[in-house]
Amino acid sequence: MQKKFLITTAMEKTWKYDQPSLFLGNWCKIYSEKNIWNKLNHQTLSYHWDDVQKLQKDYIYLKNLSEKIIKNLVQVLNEIHDEKYSEKYWKIYLGHWLNCFIQILFDRWEIVQKAFSENAFSNTIVLKINVSEMVPLGIENFIDIIHQDKWNHFIFSKIIETIPFKNAINIEYIDDLKNDNYVRVKLHRKNLNRRIIVFLSNIFNPLIKLVRKNEKYLICESYLGKFSEMKLNLSLGLFPLSLSPDQIFLCEPNKELRNKIKFNFEAENNFEKFLRKIIPTLIPMSYLENYKKISNATSKLNWPKKPEAIFTSHFINNKTIPSKYTAEKKENGTKLIHGQHGGAYGQCLFHWYEEFERDISDFYLTWGWEDNKDKKLIPFGILKPINIYKKIKKIKKKTKLLFVIRPKERYSATALDSRVRSHQLLEYHQNCLKIARKLNFKIRSENLVIRLHERKYGWCEEELWSDEFPEITIDKGYKPIIEILKKTKLVVYTYNATGYLELLAANIPVIIFCPTDKNPLREQAIPYFEELKKSKIFHETTESVSEHLNKIWNEIDEWWNKKDVQNVRKKFCQKYAKYDSKKIENLKNIILNTGKTYN
Repeated sequence: MQKKFLITTAMEKTWKYDQPSLFLGNWCKIYSEKNIWNKLNHQTLSYHWDDVQKLQKDYIYLKNLSEKIIKNLVQVLNEIHDEKYSEKYWKIYLGHWLNCFIQILFDRWEIVQKAFSENAFSNTIVLKINVSEMVPLGIENFIDIIHQDKWNHFIFSKIIETIPFKNAINIEYIDDLKNDNYVRVKLHRKNLNRRIIVFLSNIFNPLIKLVRKNEKYLICESYLGKFSEMKLNLSLGLFPLSLSPDQIFLCEPNKELRNKIKFNFEAENNFEKFLRKIIPTLIPMSYLENYKKISNATSKLNWPKKPEAIFTSHFINNKTIPSKYTAEKKENGTKLIHGQHGGAYGQCLFHWYEEFERDISDFYLTWGWEDNKDKKLIPFGILKPINIYKKIKKIKKKTKLLFVIRPKERYSATALDSRVRSHQLLEYHQNCLKIARKLNFKIRSENLVIRLHERKYGWCEEELWSDEFPEITIDKGYKPIIEILKKTKLVVYTYNATGYLELLAANIPVIIFCPTDKNPLREQAIPYFEELKKSKIFHETTESVSEHLNKIWNEIDEWWNKKDVQNVRKKFCQKYAKYDSKKIENLKNIILNTGKTYN
């Protein structure tokens, strides 16, 4: 077997150009740099999670492993911080990070394992990276760094340096790059309205804190939209708006403190041995060095001191201080009402965020679907505001065909569900191009708009589309999607997420493209998608999408308003995007009757 040079990431300073190479995945091959990597004598490793059965099996294994590890962490962190908190407290506070971290590390481990089992290697280049630069400040910072090349190079390197891999390759160490594009701490852009609200809140903080300390409920990041959230707050006699804090505490890792993290579970394989060693190194500082500062910041929030209930749909997964606040209050008897956060919930074969949110909450508001085994679930209906979509439906003379493209990281960087990810996104983008390729030229050149997302992860979507179709319009995603929808006759959602549910609920013509062999559904959802498929709303092949678009383009309303199509749409929405005309009133009753059965 010919030996190859191993390339782990897109960092070209760690490549060699004079010998056969293996790229660990499509994340190495940045489209804008194709003139460079195309010249290499190279192969690309296939992705271990292309095997959906393996993905599901690994998902179950990793969930169980996480449960085993968090039981250890509860003991260790309580002892370090002189606390007596329950497992539920720590699960709310750090559960998202822990599960995501374990799943990401396992993904990278399996990639390396597959590479070494199928290939022989001569050597690889490893950067001498300062470990402290890789340690996240908190969950927000963790989310920002895990999709970056340098962080992933570090992780791959640490795996390769372990037994048995290090004995099968020569590792060449070089100094860290001085001018790479790694961003340790990213300051997120706030819109003008947010900046004004934050400014006023800071000025009047003492007064707001005094007014709110005895309020019975906290409603924040509910997914209702600011106006509806204010309306709900006022109906309950609460301060109209709660801002979710996003403070950053800069710090450096304390090695002595981290050495106190000792796991007593028995490692069953080499991966678990590796994990046991690296968790103390890379656990975010919000759970160690900055824990006291965050506790202090939490105590100073201008939020209720002893709320009876908290209602949110978002902040626990992605915000350090709000998750700490929720964990503390729930420890003291506060009820947590959690709303479904977006699409794919209740549909994916498995979905970690859904399962986590259901686990930590006392009541869980779905957008219509039920689970008879889980009494927490309330089939409430779609939380997001859709009236604005209903208004644009009345606009005449629309001419555009809108393709909505999925934003997704090159490296697997979110907790697992049964949708495609990482390496697989290249095939996804190629399938989207195939659909456009088969459209009638007039439709493509005069009507097609490609909607990208403002978040960019290195797939170079704009260049990818403009190189093949210089005639089409590309929307870079920085303006609200509502602006382009005002001009759109038909929307094609190229992935399973929130947007198509909003459009279906608003009765705006939409087509969904999402092959279920790559994105498997749970058993209860399959009949509903089969009906969408028969009505040509849901498609699993590129040929089916383009053929249907070419056929109906001049008579979209005739197709969309057919009785059978509308009946299928209504049935699907009743299950997954139910519209509640008395949403605020019904939410108020749920919150007021927390602890009672909701009918």
